[in-house]
Amino acid sequence: MVWSSPKLLITTIAATLLTAQAAIQELDASQFKLLGKPGHYEALIEKLDGVLPNTSVAKVIQNTNHPNLAYNGLSQFIRSYTWDKKTGYDDINTDKWYPQGVTSSSDAYDKGTYGDNNIMLVSWYDHTVPASDPANKGVRISFVDMNKEQHNYRNVLLVVPEETSSGAPSFHPVRIHAGGIMWYGDKLYVVDTNAGVRIFDLGHIYEVTVGDQIGYVSSGRYEAANYKYVIPQWGHYLANSDVAKDFRYSFISLDRTTTPDSFVMGQYDSSGVNNRIVRFDLDYNTRLPVHSSDTYATATEFYNVGLKSMQGATSVTKNGVQKYYFSCSRGENTNGDLYTWDRSTDALQQYTGELSKGPEDLTYRQQGDELWTIGEHPGERPVYALSANKY
Repeated sequence: MVWSSPKLLITTIAATLLTAQAAIQELDASQFKLLGKPGHYEALIEKLDGVLPNTSVAKVIQNTNHPNLAYNGLSQFIRSYTWDKKTGYDDINTDKWYPQGVTSSSDAYDKGTYGDNNIMLVSWYDHTVPASDPANKGVRISFVDMNKEQHNYRNVLLVVPEETSSGAPSFHPVRIHAGGIMWYGDKLYVVDTNAGVRIFDLGHIYEVTVGDQIGYVSSGRYEAANYKYVIPQWGHYLANSDVAKDFRYSFISLDRTTTPDSFVMGQYDSSGVNNRIVRFDLDYNTRLPVHSSDTYATATEFYNVGLKSMQGATSVTKNGVQKYYFSCSRGENTNGDLYTWDRSTDALQQYTGELSKGPEDLTYRQQGDELWTIGEHPGERPVYALSANKY
């Protein structure tokens, strides 16, 4: 694209709009079904309650142990920061953990805070050990305290409750990619690439002994790969129909601007052939997907978007006009692209290089009209916001 040639610029953008616009196809949402098992682990959680101290989100925020460092990004980044880097500890450059999903207390509650705290959550997956290997530590969540100008964070391990062969309550790692997360009330939704979505209970955060192992070690002693806190899985919604089983659950975001509240999940595909998104309504009282019958949830919208390497999607409705936002990665050496899809005109606009390298999940904060995402690659891992109204 040559900026000195206005005619070439206009022609190139028009071609991009026409090509992208034609790629979006509406699919049959009624064929996309999930089967829920809400509270599937409640009995085991009750047993863990009996042997471990149950703390709170507020306590985790009070006990953050890493500073977020300043990040000087692109001019369109209206807020940004990155991770701790010091002798013996480096979340910016580590290849052990890769950040993926992002959500905030603005998702948890409409007022924007969880209790009195302004919080960002970011998921990371164990990148160096295959998920099939027992040594894989699974998924951790960074709790970022955004109450003050100097942000600080603490990493917490996600776990699945279980019992040992002798009947002692225990837990094991969540060995998934965790490409997207969504906070709704006291529930944390985490996508499971080949299965659906898992739900974790932020009303149960256990403090454990710092040590190398994960789960029950001996009477009164539990460890979590040297993390101080763990969050147990509470339930899940798994792919039930053929269409849902053919879907890769790569990212997720909340939409508080629909009635009722809803969430969007999407599928990564480097070719763009199967980059699809699907929407489900939410029940504000249960904090779960609306059930079409029994504990089945049926999608309300389903589209094939057709964008290569789509990593995140969210939507916002303002003044009756719904707009989708899509983040697309262009590799670890090239800035990512942002797309918007205006449903009132059906136009899809591309903003080339508008995002960091390796952009991931997207989330929207009504407070400040902010569109947040993160970068995943070692060496450059910003957490940053764009002004949604700009696009």
